[in-house]
Amino acid sequence: MFRMVPYKNNILSETEVKVNLAMQVDENGKMMNRFFNLDLEISKINSMSLNWTIVHLINDKSPIYNFSYDDLVSSKMELLVFVKAFDEVFSNTVVQRYSYIAAEVVWGAKFELMYHADKKHGTTVLDISKLNAYEKADLLMPVAAG
Repeated sequence: MFRMVPYKNNILSETEVKVNLAMQVDENGKMMNRFFNLDLEISKINSMSLNWTIVHLINDKSPIYNFSYDDLVSSKMELLVFVKAFDEVFSNTVVQRYSYIAAEVVWGAKFELMYHADKKHGTTVLDISKLNAYEKADLLMPVAAG
């Protein structure tokens, strides 16, 4: 999992994310580069005004099912992230690309909440300084921070 927030006070609509996994796999004694489209819990949202945590469930359909952290490193794993949205402030489609390598994966962690209620003003406050804030998790769920 990883998460993102919109730039400044922009509201993004029709926000869509695609994540590809690049890794080296052993095929008949030869190391080959392979690419996989990762299934995401939610890949498109209508409006992004706060934060969005992107989740790939690691189950028996995942290409990294039963991988350890060392397996991710030795396979030279890289996550390629592509985000496309309509920015209502600029009235234009915006695109962002990012990648995470195995060394940026935090194993056995979960993200801290980034927002809290401001009861005095009746609003929700997004604390962007917590974008990469995480804590230990009971389950072994990797998060990409950085």
